[in-house]
Amino acid sequence: MVIADLRLIIMSQIIAAVYLILNGRVRLSILCTLWFAVFFVLGLLPIAGVYGEFILNLIHAIPPFTVGCALFTQSPSAIMCALEKWHVPKSVTVGICMAFRFGSLLVFEIKSVINGIRMRSIFPHVKDAVTHPALAYECIYVPLVMRSLRLSSELAASARLKGIEIHEGRTSVHHVGFELRDAAAALIIVAIFAALIVWDMVI
Repeated sequence: MVIADLRLIIMSQIIAAVYLILNGRVRLSILCTLWFAVFFVLGLLPIAGVYGEFILNLIHAIPPFTVGCALFTQSPSAIMCALEKWHVPKSVTVGICMAFRFGSLLVFEIKSVINGIRMRSIFPHVKDAVTHPALAYECIYVPLVMRSLRLSSELAASARLKGIEIHEGRTSVHHVGFELRDAAAALIIVAIFAALIVWDMVI
């Protein structure tokens, strides 16, 4: 990586981490920054081939992912309210909110399936699952499909009870809007990128 890329990537991660902290996600900001530091150090090593390209792609992907964590950890109700204010079609809004809600619950369901397998002593150790991949696939995939079907039905029923099919404006207990911290983050990003561009032109 060239020096200009190094400055740009580091500044992007710092801005993303600060923005995540301003949104009240301090622990997540620290975790993303630590992963960025690990892959950044690996990217400085002389690793050639596919692995080197993979590490560089991860380094470039972590800053936008860090910013996206502010959205991923938001309540689906707040996301729906914001999308409705932007007049996004209801079919798109419902699909996005269901994906966020289902994705967060899917991680919990996977952990429940794995805990159930461990309680039944099917795979006492990790190496047992590695040596029997077909059985591990069957023991995880089939219960996960059944749980997903039940979960989708429950989410659909919950959405209808919350009035997802109404055509009037929705209300939300979450504050949704463009705040001062959003404007400050946007101005800081524009100022830093403008300064980097001018610096490269001068040098």
